[in-house]
Amino acid sequence: MNRAWTLAAGISRRKFLAISAALGAAGVVGCWNAKTAKTVVDKIQSRSQIGEDPADPESVVTIGSKTSVGNTEPIVVSGVGLVYMLPGTGSSAPPGGWRSMLEDSLKKRQANNIKQLLDTPAKTTSMVMVSTIIPPGACKDDPVDVQITVPDDCRTTSLKGGTLFPCELHNSDSTNSISAHLQTSAPAGRSDRLLLGSTWAWASGPLVAGHFQAPNGQTAALDVDVDGKPTFRAGFIWGGGRVTLARPYYLILNPNDQNPRIAAAIAERLNSAFHTTADPNGKVAEAKNNELILVNVPTAYRHNHYRFLLVARQVPYTPVPSNGLYRQKLEEELMDPGTALAAAIKLEALGGDCRRSLRVGLESPSPWVRFAAAEALAYLGQTDGAAELARLAEDHPALRAHCLKALASMDDAACTDRLVDLLAHTDPELRYGAFIALRLADERHPALNGQLMNRSYWLHRVAPGSPPAIHLTSSGRNEVVIFGDTVKFRGPVPPLPVGSDFTVSVPDETGAKVTRVVKVRGEAEVKELRCPADLAAVLVAIERLGGGHTEAIDLIRRAARAQLLTAPLVIDSIPRELNIRQLAGFATIDSTLAQANVEVTRVGTIRPAVDADGFELPTAQEAQIAPAGAPLVKPPLNRDPGRLFGPKRANDAPILDPAVVPAGGQ
Repeated sequence: MNRAWTLAAGISRRKFLAISAALGAAGVVGCWNAKTAKTVVDKIQSRSQIGEDPADPESVVTIGSKTSVGNTEPIVVSGVGLVYMLPGTGSSAPPGGWRSMLEDSLKKRQANNIKQLLDTPAKTTSMVMVSTIIPPGACKDDPVDVQITVPDDCRTTSLKGGTLFPCELHNSDSTNSISAHLQTSAPAGRSDRLLLGSTWAWASGPLVAGHFQAPNGQTAALDVDVDGKPTFRAGFIWGGGRVTLARPYYLILNPNDQNPRIAAAIAERLNSAFHTTADPNGKVAEAKNNELILVNVPTAYRHNHYRFLLVARQVPYTPVPSNGLYRQKLEEELMDPGTALAAAIKLEALGGDCRRSLRVGLESPSPWVRFAAAEALAYLGQTDGAAELARLAEDHPALRAHCLKALASMDDAACTDRLVDLLAHTDPELRYGAFIALRLADERHPALNGQLMNRSYWLHRVAPGSPPAIHLTSSGRNEVVIFGDTVKFRGPVPPLPVGSDFTVSVPDETGAKVTRVVKVRGEAEVKELRCPADLAAVLVAIERLGGGHTEAIDLIRRAARAQLLTAPLVIDSIPRELNIRQLAGFATIDSTLAQANVEVTRVGTIRPAVDADGFELPTAQEAQIAPAGAPLVKPPLNRDPGRLFGPKRANDAPILDPAVVPAGGQ
């Protein structure tokens, strides 16, 4: 008996009582021995390590049942900056608080001759207001888009051709606002002052100025000067900001569960569940106190934050055995189209040891089951379903955005090769969606064939041998994507004005001539280059003469309107997306996806905020099927990082008619 007591030493009181009961039972039948005692202890310890499988699979306690998700709102940050290299369209910085802030900022950057810089007679600089949005879940050094505007009291007429000097962007509040929040009055006679908070981002780089699409898809009215000429007093630098502070998501414990031990246990469970997909240099979760766990998005989910939060909330609070009732129930639900989507997410939450269960789903005759299994495998770092995801993206528009996101989660050749194949498809939405996914999976992939043009935009020539097309975006990354074989000009083309200084002409189909008129010591000088009569060659010639994104967009738009190109122009052909509740609803009634594929074409293109749909998995009773033609997605913020297909489209459908092109940046 001494050995049995020794084995029980150091075990918790609950386990000790269980062992004691076992000892007593063994003693009654007269067959107790030291070997029996050790066997009983090993079984109890083993069971405590893997967690107890409940008799009712529905009773599994998940992390989501103990927490709510927080820190999902975007943070608006701003600052005052200086745009330089303007072609005489700038102005002196007006006196006042903004100028003082700008001077202080330039001093920090050790700029010389600050007064001369701000008041140059050549009007090559302008004070500007700079702002951006720090999205939830942002990591340090993530790129963000920057908006730039000229203050009302500044006389700058145009920001075209300018470059933003590096500046800090802060969150801020005012003294009066804080006083009101504290329910106190500001002292009489005290003016409202701006209080700067943390430095959330830095911004710099060449900007694109012009008039842009309004949220309703209509072009905003242009500002004009006294002579009636357009003024471009606003601009963007797509990806021109860099986040300096990480913004992890919060898991906030419910009031009845606020305990340091529970918080630490949740962090440990998340780190264990996502250890194969996390950044090797950091943990996914960290318990800060008795009610708050900080959660960073693992690398595999970097383009789909919502998916990660959905999965994280389904991680069981206590580990479940690999052969238990809960696992068996999920395996059965995976093979049912009506429950497959939720079951796959729950299996994904169990971690890498559920891969075998998911692989069975790839053999199902149902596209819903195959999609659910292949998507979950991709986020677990498995390429078994890569070919199936590519087929589903090609055959079913309702699943396309989700399939491409999943393929973009890995830079494995099994996934990137599928995306390269899709670049040659005839569907403009599919091929550009594949382009986005491939660039996000591996921005240096040779199939992207990108060339940075004059530090202004990227020119990509992709999918040789496929049908030709030209793709532009009205917002987002500065890029021109030419698909397929060489896009040529239909000659002869008379001199075509491009921008304010350039002219392009094609005397015949064998060659083109690009000219630029520049002022040298006050006198006009003409520079000229000859090149082949194809679009890419002409864009390169414009770049060599000093042109950039402004001139490239202007040329393509003018040539498309006049039907001078041998390929159609497509604008913002970005895959649309049904949310998981809508997909689950269709899965119960639409076995072939015929209805879903039609309904997704009616979805708006502005993506919802990360928490717009909540973080609860849909059930059969909650299926949400909207009537045909009804909007399926509410139109909140767009361009949330963590959303692969973020930019809004200019119109509800891809623009294929070259004569109908919306106004974009100039």
